[in-house]
Amino acid sequence: MSAEMKEQVRSRFKKLRRDLPETVSTAQELRTAAAPLLQPLKPGSLVSCYLSAGKEPDTTDLLQAITLAGHTVVVPVCEPDHQLSWCVWTPDTELVPGLFPGIPEPAGPRLDLTRVLGLDLLLIPALAAASDGVRMGKGGGYYDRFLTAFRARGGTAPVVALVHDHEFVPAGGLPADALDVPVDGILTPSGYTRADGREVYT
Repeated sequence: MSAEMKEQVRSRFKKLRRDLPETVSTAQELRTAAAPLLQPLKPGSLVSCYLSAGKEPDTTDLLQAITLAGHTVVVPVCEPDHQLSWCVWTPDTELVPGLFPGIPEPAGPRLDLTRVLGLDLLLIPALAAASDGVRMGKGGGYYDRFLTAFRARGGTAPVVALVHDHEFVPAGGLPADALDVPVDGILTPSGYTRADGREVYT
């Protein structure tokens, strides 16, 4: 599939998300659906999640659940040149304006790749995801760059994309190219699915 066709698919999913009702909230459902991912973690695990914004799947309750379980949460920070760094987050963390308008970031020291190679689980945003592990982001390439480096440096944590139910599509339903890093699973408010499609938890 050409780059132009890929952008057409991305634009369609962006519009679908923009058109979601303002009153839609999936925070509690997403927290419940994530239980099979959090239960196997050892106490004090290192977990990455993100601070949801706009009409993204609401991670508010999920972040609380991770911290209440005794794990350390790190959230992404967008840096220049399409790079990500990370910052430890707690419910008391101060938020400050970030690189992009309307997307706050936590105040505090930034952690580079070497400081998060021990991650036990990555929960990352997506516009859409397919059951074969293809993830479609917003087009900036931040996560694909990070995940490529993370895997190359020996990072082994499973990577799970968070999407709304209608943004989870069958295998082959999304375009991908050589730079797209596949995810290991997909989490929606309705449940968790391994990217191989063999196991579904709800």
